[in-house]
Amino acid sequence: MSTINPTRVSVGMTGTFAGKPYTVIARVVMSMDDGGETYYWNEFYLSDGSDRIAMLVCEEVHGAQQWRLFTEFAPPQPLTAREAGMKKVGERVNLDGVTAAITVVDESRVHFIEGRAPDWVSVGDVAQYFNAEAGGKMWVVSWSGDEVEYYRGLNLNGELVAQALNLPAIPLKAASVISKVGIGGHGAKRVLNLAVVLFGLGVVAIMRSCDGTSGLVRHESASITRPIVVQRVPAPPPPLTAGTNVVIAGHSYQVVTHRVTGFTKVNAQWNTHHYQVSNENGQTNLLVVCWQSVTPSLHLFSLQKAERHPTPQLSASMRVGEQIKLDDFEGTITELLMSHEVSRTGPPIAGFGTNGLTYHYVATGSNGTLLASWNTERVVFHRGQAVVKLTP
Repeated sequence: MSTINPTRVSVGMTGTFAGKPYTVIARVVMSMDDGGETYYWNEFYLSDGSDRIAMLVCEEVHGAQQWRLFTEFAPPQPLTAREAGMKKVGERVNLDGVTAAITVVDESRVHFIEGRAPDWVSVGDVAQYFNAEAGGKMWVVSWSGDEVEYYRGLNLNGELVAQALNLPAIPLKAASVISKVGIGGHGAKRVLNLAVVLFGLGVVAIMRSCDGTSGLVRHESASITRPIVVQRVPAPPPPLTAGTNVVIAGHSYQVVTHRVTGFTKVNAQWNTHHYQVSNENGQTNLLVVCWQSVTPSLHLFSLQKAERHPTPQLSASMRVGEQIKLDDFEGTITELLMSHEVSRTGPPIAGFGTNGLTYHYVATGSNGTLLASWNTERVVFHRGQAVVKLTP
C-alpha cells in the first residue's frame, strides 16, 4: 500500500473553482480490489469555509494523472439500498433525466487520511457503489447500510486543475487523455457544492454546482475499467488573421483580435478560434469559428447588456436542461463549459479571461443562442446566430 502523494496538490493549498475560493483540507488514499490486486488513488477534500465539501480525485492512468470532480444531486426517483444492490453491469438506469448504462459495480475502502478530514470519514470505511455512463457523462450511486447517495462525476484536464490551484501543469503530470474510469464511494455527511462550467468549442470540462440539504454523502472513488483515450483536437488552420477585413452575411468587419481558445468537455478536448471583429459603426462583435470539435461552424455574437445582471454565483448554479430568461431571450441551457486562453494577437475579448479559467453556459432558443461567460468578478453575455457565409 502506498500513501505517498504523487501530485503537487497538498493539504492547506488554496485555489479558485467557478469563482469560489477553496482550501484543500484533507487528502484521502482510497483503494479497491481488482481480481486480487489492490488499486489505490487519491482524493482531495475541498472546503469553501462552510459545510459544503467538494472532492477532487486523482488516479494514475497509463502513467499520467487522471482528474475528476464529484458533486451530489437528488434524483427524482431515488433507489433504495436493496434496489441499488441488485443492479448489474449492463443494466440501464435513469438517475438524472438521462438513461445511462451501468459500467461498474464494486466497493471502495478508505486506507489513509492526511490533514483534517471531515468527521464522517474514517480509515477502514467501506461502501458499495455502481457507476453509470451516457453521452460522455458519469453518475455514481453509493450506499452503506440503508443510506443511498447520488453523484455527478466529471473529468478534468490536468492543466486546468493546475491553473485553478495556481500550479504549473508539468508537476501535475497532466495527460492528453481522459478515460472513462468508474467511480464509487464511502460514507460522508455533507452536500457537495462546486460549479465549474465550461464552454464547448475546445477543451471543455464540466463541474456542476449542486444545492441541497444535509444528508449522508459518500466519498467518491475510482475503479478500474479500460480507459478510452481522447486526444486534444488542434484548432484548424485560421481562416482569418488580426488586421484583415471580412464580409460576414453581407456586412463588412475588421478583425481586431485573433484568439486560440482551449476547451475541455467530458471525454472530449479541442482548440478553436475566436475573433473580435468591429463593424462599420465601430461595434465590437465576437466571431466563433468551429462551434463543435468535429462539426465546423461559425457563430457571430454581440454583447448583451442585461437589465438585471446575474451574479457569477448564480450563473455557476445553472445546469443543462434548465430554462433561462434574460430580457427578451428565452431558451434552454445545452452546454456547461470551461475555457482558457492558448494564444492571442490583439486586445482581450470581453468575457474571456487572459489568465486562468473562464466558465460558460450556452443556451439555445427560438431567437438565437445565448453565451454566458464569467470569472470571479463579473458575468458577460453574448447573443448570437449561426453564420451562413464568411468571405475573407
